[in-house]
Amino acid sequence: MSEIKIRSWHRNDFPIVRKILLQTWLDTYSFIPEEDIRFHLEKFYSEEKLNLLYTDPDTQCFISEYEGVPVGWMKLFDNKSQVRFYVSSLYVLPQYQGYGIGKLLMNKAEEIAKSKNYDRIWLGVMSDNKKALKWYEKHGFYFPEEEPFQMGNTKVMHLISYKLIQ
Repeated sequence: MSEIKIRSWHRNDFPIVRKILLQTWLDTYSFIPEEDIRFHLEKFYSEEKLNLLYTDPDTQCFISEYEGVPVGWMKLFDNKSQVRFYVSSLYVLPQYQGYGIGKLLMNKAEEIAKSKNYDRIWLGVMSDNKKALKWYEKHGFYFPEEEPFQMGNTKVMHLISYKLIQ
């Protein structure tokens, strides 16, 4: 049986995180021009921005590994002002989707949210990302809110979702 591991990220993972983000975004967001995707990556996930995330006490990030190879990344954010626990990012490389890696990452998010006494987890997903919408619905998420999301010069609708956790 193949080994899947979820671990906290380290500073030396920054290049891996950028690679995972770029590959999954290019594969998933074909409705967004590549130049806008690359702009977004540089604006929000530069080495400097990743270092700020790494040192932010309200943010936790995890790498998923499949047989020792980094294949996914998850960012959690404890938004104390909104009193919401967010899965801000959850990405698995396309060739590793369907192995249960996303589910294990989501289980980790739920475990951490419960430990902080939250009764739900929140996330946002682009309305054109049909595959992710279907996956989140399958895993118990509801989509009560919608707001615009800007990636470079491209504006898309972003559905805000939550799932009750026990």
